[in-house]
Amino acid sequence: MGMDFATFMGLLSAQLRIRAALVVVIMWLAVAISSAAWAQTLTVALYPYVPRPAQFEAAIRTAWTQVQPNVKLNFINDVKIWDGGYDTDPPPQADIYVFDAMYFEDYRARGLLVAMAPSEIQNSGDFLPYAREAVIVNGNYYAIPQLGCANILFYNANDAAVAGATTVTQLASALNQCTYTSEIPPDRRGLMVDMDGKTTNATLYLDIGHSVNGTYPLPQPGVPDPAFIADQQLMLRLASYWDATSKNPADYVRGVWFNQGFGRAYMGFTESMSVMSPGTLATIGFKVMPLSNTTGHQALFYVDAIGVNTTTVGRGTRNLAVQLGNVIAASDTIVASFRSPQSGTNPQYLMSVRTSAFQQLSQSYPIYQRMFQLAQSSNPVAFKLNAAGRSWVQSLGPAIRQSVMKNYSCGCDETSPRPISDNAAAQNICPSVCSAFGGWNGQWTNRPPAPGSVCGCNVCPIK
Repeated sequence: MGMDFATFMGLLSAQLRIRAALVVVIMWLAVAISSAAWAQTLTVALYPYVPRPAQFEAAIRTAWTQVQPNVKLNFINDVKIWDGGYDTDPPPQADIYVFDAMYFEDYRARGLLVAMAPSEIQNSGDFLPYAREAVIVNGNYYAIPQLGCANILFYNANDAAVAGATTVTQLASALNQCTYTSEIPPDRRGLMVDMDGKTTNATLYLDIGHSVNGTYPLPQPGVPDPAFIADQQLMLRLASYWDATSKNPADYVRGVWFNQGFGRAYMGFTESMSVMSPGTLATIGFKVMPLSNTTGHQALFYVDAIGVNTTTVGRGTRNLAVQLGNVIAASDTIVASFRSPQSGTNPQYLMSVRTSAFQQLSQSYPIYQRMFQLAQSSNPVAFKLNAAGRSWVQSLGPAIRQSVMKNYSCGCDETSPRPISDNAAAQNICPSVCSAFGGWNGQWTNRPPAPGSVCGCNVCPIK
């Protein structure tokens, strides 16, 4: 039976349409499969208060690409969304978040941390004991340690009096009280210390209390102990009101000032060394800050830990997030996050919580060997609060600050409304400047680091 030409062409056209449709379907499936491979994205909220956050992000991206090249990473870089946990809760969209483990028990009690079996934590024996123990409850890991720090006293290594001080009274004998009244010491005198915010005051108060009695877990009293407040007030008098309450926006500003030749010593974190010159670093001395007149108790060291958000369970990203947490905490990633990005720059000088990371970093930066020895010799325990810790800081922090500032007796600099050229000019200007601040103490200056002409007044405008 024959087929006319029109029928033949119709059948051919239909086959071509079917084939074309199949090609489109195949192409669509290929795109869909490719898109599915990239559709998985993990959102990461890192601890924001480090010298170079972008270096962490770059190091993590590089390490993660080698493990999961088809899973993208999205980083939260807004401290209004994530501030390390001090005033914000972990963002629900974050699969991973790095937080100050002082609030570990708070987050765990509220169901914000995924429990991980020991078998899920890579190279766990490499963690410093205090950091590892801080995140384990009933045999499970509820976070992975990443960073450490402590209240460290920095000074010139050749300053025998400060180097040898093991109590706060011995430190006071070396530094003397009320040696300056400005924000920045005029030369190599006095202590520099941050005692402004509620969290800073509350944690320092607890650190002092633990230095006195060694009680652990840390008690969180409803009323501040006057003896601990007295030690904190002594530290304030070794510094100045304006220095202790400075709101200078520069990161690690006291390390900058020390590097410039101001202050005999200062209390800060190890990462403040990232802003120092090679000359200063060559003579820098550091140790755990003497906080009381009691010695022999274990030091308190902080831990910043990687938490896997419980919201990952509903999203189906829990296992990937655990894998990412291990990558972030891996020794090679830590070293890449810390080291100098280019010649002529410092490493971040953050404190690690991995023995192997300390060892690798020490090969290029000898200060890391000293940091490791300090962490070992201090036999630290982790600074952790109980499940009510955040509410305790919010409620008691302001009261502790107010108690510390009360009856401060060293006086303060106040800025003159016009330049002071000499002592005669000061006698005409300063009495009125200081009239609302307990009168003029007879001191004035117009020399840097003072911000113009200032008068020394007997009373500070304590807030």
